[in-house]
Amino acid sequence: MTLISPLGYEQRKCDRLMEQRGLAGLVVTSNENVFYTTGLPVTRGQVNPILFGLSNQFPHYAVIRPGSKPSLVTWGGALPGHEFWVEDIRSAYVPGGTTEEALGLLTESFNGPTRLGIESSAPFGFVEKVKKALPQAELAVADEIFDDLRVVKSEAEISMMRKSLEITERTVAALEPEMTSRMTTHQLIRRAEVLLHEFGAHGVDHATMALGTANPEIPDDVPAKNGDLAILDIGAILNGYVSDSRRLAFIGSLPADARELNGKMASIVTQTGMAARKGMAFSELCDVADAKHAEQKLEPMFISVGHTIGIQTEEQWITRDSQRKFEEGMVFNIEIYSRTESNLFIGTEDTFVVRAHGVEQLTRLPHEIFEVTK
Repeated sequence: MTLISPLGYEQRKCDRLMEQRGLAGLVVTSNENVFYTTGLPVTRGQVNPILFGLSNQFPHYAVIRPGSKPSLVTWGGALPGHEFWVEDIRSAYVPGGTTEEALGLLTESFNGPTRLGIESSAPFGFVEKVKKALPQAELAVADEIFDDLRVVKSEAEISMMRKSLEITERTVAALEPEMTSRMTTHQLIRRAEVLLHEFGAHGVDHATMALGTANPEIPDDVPAKNGDLAILDIGAILNGYVSDSRRLAFIGSLPADARELNGKMASIVTQTGMAARKGMAFSELCDVADAKHAEQKLEPMFISVGHTIGIQTEEQWITRDSQRKFEEGMVFNIEIYSRTESNLFIGTEDTFVVRAHGVEQLTRLPHEIFEVTK
């Protein structure tokens, strides 16, 4: 039997965070946090993402009480043939049944006046049912608890994310020499998605790719033309953990100013990431990025210098007004951009992890812009 268990969840840390906020328990409703706290593969990008696909009919829940493992509520069809790390499991086989099971679990677990933490994204209908089932309970938004838990990664999580990033980087390295001046945006994206799976990804987190000035967020299927800058912003999902890498290619001969600016931006990204230290505020790293821009005689253009990463691509932004501090085990991406005089948007993105006495750069992919000449 396969043991279903989380890679990074720490019950003692969760107990401490609940105690600090005066909470008797937590009600977990999002797929990401159910996955994080129980290990149940309910997010996209799993070996089989069917539990994600069924979550409209069978929402998944976890209930956390101090001093014990989470209790899990899920679709009954997921249970046979597996062992589960959680305290106990409730299940249902009819649509809506998991919600009724969750409400039953809550009424059994919490009586009288009590204060429970719940996610701000919890469905309104479910929150109303919880209020009716527990009329004396006070519900408090507990997003910060999940943020504080998830932002520091275990070694098992870091290992999974390293493997996810390796898949992404292999994809970029294989894709670049296949590129031609005749391909279209959608052809480029489809090939990247195929390569991600060929190299072992369980899902595609993103393929934010475009040619020329097209919007890569919702890409039109435009053909390549000489002088186009190609954005290769790609992320794999491996067992629920994502990666994020951005590199560039150019259709034709790369202008000298673009090559020079790319070198400067790669230096800024690398030096900024490597400057992070345990105990440093996120805002202080933005100051470092400002200083690195000044050294290169460039004007900063960023709102954030990057983000932490894990189960989701952008978990916490690294901004000038953030006082969150780096902790050992945080995995984060630095992505910063600038423009050439001819309006080419140049930038790169690398991944780092905070260690006890410094930073490890997980990214191994070269920064050079690939020239497409065929």
